[in-house]
Amino acid sequence: MVLKIGSNPSRSINHYSKVLFIILFSILLINIIVSFLTISITRQQSIDYITSTVNLYLKDTQRKLNAIDHFMIWTVKHDPLIEKIEEAQDMSVLPGTMKDFRLRVNDFQYSTGKEYQFFLALKKENYFFNSSPIKLSYSEYLDIKDIFLSEKMSLNNYENLYNWQSLRLNNKFYLYHLLEYENRVFISMIAVDDLLKPLKDINLGKNGGIIMENAEHGYLADSGKVKLLNSDKFNDFFSSHLVFEEGITSLPFSLHVSVDHFSAFERVVFAQFTLILATAIISLILFMILLYIRNNVIYPIQKFSENLSDINQNKETIDFKNSSIMELEQANTHFKGLIKEIKDLKVNIYEQEFEKKQIQMDFMKLQIKPHFYLNCLTTIYSMAQMEMYNEIQKMALSTSKYFRFLLQTNENFVKLEKELDHIDDYLAIQKIGHGSAFVFKPFREPDIEKAKIPPLVLQTFIENSIKHSVSLDEEIRISIDMNYTDIDNKRFITIIIEDTGPGFPPDVLEKLQSNHILTTETGNHIGINNVIQRLRLSYGEEFTIEFSNGLDGGAIIVLIIPYLIFGE
Repeated sequence: MVLKIGSNPSRSINHYSKVLFIILFSILLINIIVSFLTISITRQQSIDYITSTVNLYLKDTQRKLNAIDHFMIWTVKHDPLIEKIEEAQDMSVLPGTMKDFRLRVNDFQYSTGKEYQFFLALKKENYFFNSSPIKLSYSEYLDIKDIFLSEKMSLNNYENLYNWQSLRLNNKFYLYHLLEYENRVFISMIAVDDLLKPLKDINLGKNGGIIMENAEHGYLADSGKVKLLNSDKFNDFFSSHLVFEEGITSLPFSLHVSVDHFSAFERVVFAQFTLILATAIISLILFMILLYIRNNVIYPIQKFSENLSDINQNKETIDFKNSSIMELEQANTHFKGLIKEIKDLKVNIYEQEFEKKQIQMDFMKLQIKPHFYLNCLTTIYSMAQMEMYNEIQKMALSTSKYFRFLLQTNENFVKLEKELDHIDDYLAIQKIGHGSAFVFKPFREPDIEKAKIPPLVLQTFIENSIKHSVSLDEEIRISIDMNYTDIDNKRFITIIIEDTGPGFPPDVLEKLQSNHILTTETGNHIGINNVIQRLRLSYGEEFTIEFSNGLDGGAIIVLIIPYLIFGE
């Protein structure tokens, strides 16, 4: 229930309890959404950071491999130190020449890193020695020597320059570049673990890792890492699998990066889920409190409000039910005595001022119309059950305008424009209930709406036409024409209201034309009688009202009133 009192809307306690529940649910839902968005954004930022870091690493690695390729090409073909090693006949000369060559290679390593190892082999002399500080055990060194001096490894001649390959030695993978020119075989080699060492500081989580792959050996890692990599491919939210393809990076290998987001950002995820859980618990507690308040406070207050509503409807018997709230029990007791006093007071007022206040009371009866108000609420409730939300909005807006005009109209005169707007609001409400059962056609001369008129005069006649003429059998037309009329050099307004209904009953029309009072003991026809009396109080004898039926049926009302505007 929504009441408009002035500009401040009043709503039931039940409404505010529902609003509070919606707010609690919305807070929980928003918290969950924000938490998942935070996790998703953190995950995406992690992926972007890892992608950028790996791309920088790949560019740097490509630069180093290119530098090594060019260094090896020039060295194997032009380096005079290799020529001196080949020409050395005396073993006393050979160590010094080899030392100079190693210094030459060592200087180059400052631009690439010590992890890249170099070996030189001379086939005729059957020499094989390391050209850089060695990072292998002696047994591994001998295995390397046997591998690279075998015929099957001497495949890269000077014309096949850029070809890095992989080999496996003692369950450890290496990348190597072997370049053969005439008698010379120059080799560069690096362990895969050393090559990936710049990426070890990236936070990939507990189960994350980086694996290198090439066409020769597939994954260059142990089976445990490969198995973990393949298992993480199927978990899209808590892990990511990034692939940097060989064809895109222009490197002799591809990189597979597995990111375990859950363990990498475990604290963030735990904090978010803790916040969601805390919000859910708080919402549940507040919901239980709200439920308790509803059963022990709101429900008794609603019952108390129903009692007051019964009083408002002038019921003779009021049942003040017991509640668990002491204050309401006390209020019930006080109201019982208050009702009796009010009834006694009403009797005294009616006896003392009946004739003086009769017209005002009739007017108030016209304004209040509790049954019309309740019918509007019942209609809105029925439309809500059928989910007619657009119709509910129109009905609620028109009803609020209609009753705002009734409740706020305390003046003896209103602008004709406001009276016509009030009629539009009333007809909008009736349209929802009757549909296309009637058509309303107004006509007014320019500026005539500035005139002032007693409130609810025209609306009463329009309401009477709707009540007695509209049916589902045929469409009823209701029209209202407003024109200027000059009588004895004085301006009047002629208002003609017509409908195509059955017209006035003969007995009623006879009383209207004879200026007899229509009000009966049951209160029927109070509206027309009220209008006539208020017109007489407002204009004295300077108005004319005529009632008739058309030749083809339908009621006709002709009202002539002085043309007055506010300020005169």
